[in-house]
Amino acid sequence: MKFGRVIGNVVSTIKNEKLYGIRLAVVEPIDPDGNAIGNSEIVGDYLGAAVGNLVIWIADGEAIGKVVGKQNVPLRGSIVGIIDKVDLKNQNRIIKG
Repeated sequence: MKFGRVIGNVVSTIKNEKLYGIRLAVVEPIDPDGNAIGNSEIVGDYLGAAVGNLVIWIADGEAIGKVVGKQNVPLRGSIVGIIDKVDLKNQNRIIKG
């Protein structure tokens, strides 16, 4: 599992038929301190995460396929949770979603 922040949505009128009905979001990977790391990814989102939300995502596109009842969905990742806040008690910091 990875932390990330939703930085955009993908709108596509023509796409692979297995992607119909799956919302696509652009997620920027972040470290536990909230700093961007790595490259952004387009992932499937069945939870309805909004731009700016902190999310938990996995590098597995098949996870969302299982939820929507499709196999071999051509995605690199799936959002599996929306984070309200990260409380780092040892550092006296809170990162809000």
